Amino acid sequence: MRPNPVQSFRALTSEAVNDAVRRRIVAAIAVVSLLSLLVVDGCTQCGTPTIMQNGVPVELPEVAGWTGVVIFSVLGLWAMVLAGILASDHLSEPLADGSAVLVLARPVSRSTFALARLVGALVIAFATGAVLLGGSTALLHARNGVAIGAALWGGLACATGATAVASLAMTASLFLPRIATLFCVLAAVGAIAVVNALSLFGTELSGVSLLLDRFGPPLGTSMVSAVAGWIAPAEVPADPVAIAIRAVAWAVAGVSLLVVCFRGRDIPN
Repeated sequence: MRPNPVQSFRALTSEAVNDAVRRRIVAAIAVVSLLSLLVVDGCTQCGTPTIMQNGVPVELPEVAGWTGVVIFSVLGLWAMVLAGILASDHLSEPLADGSAVLVLARPVSRSTFALARLVGALVIAFATGAVLLGGSTALLHARNGVAIGAALWGGLACATGATAVASLAMTASLFLPRIATLFCVLAAVGAIAVVNALSLFGTELSGVSLLLDRFGPPLGTSMVSAVAGWIAPAEVPADPVAIAIRAVAWAVAGVSLLVVCFRGRDIPN
């Protein structure tokens, strides 16, 4: 009797999560996350900035809002990078050590196996992102009064971007060495973040930069757009609905590409 696909997926996902937790990089992630929250705590100690105008203190809530947007977006991008790092060998490693062959011989479909490995990497990335974004939002809300509702949309934007990055990184790992895959993750996320930032600040882009900003995964833009209410009355020159649709499309495309490429991969017995 062929095993139940749902039960197989749950079992493989649990195994993938356990494999991810046992990796030494998880300890480093915990330390970096703690340090990041300490930095955020220090950055928000001063509360809402003020200036003196004719001897009278004037609050600048928009400056505090921009501080929150920058902190939140940077932490979200870090969670996306982390997802790519974890995914860069989470599928290729069992292929290299032969354990994937044993699992696929049960029988288990290749799609189920690939998706379970992807989810295993994303669970750690999502948990880290939840701690970082949740902790920073709590500090920003308590000290700068930012709206928590916007942070929930920002969390969804981060999760969507992390899914796209992780799935594409896992796909790349089927064809590239781990070091090359890591370099691609860092270079791609960094380049997209830079062009998104330039576009949001009104810089006129052209060539590859323009194409990357308009048609690439909106990793930075989606984060800023989600918490744009923190910088009201400033306006972010981007359509949040169009950005959300493009972010979801990239996540779906990344997962679909992973499944297609893994199905077509030649796995020696």
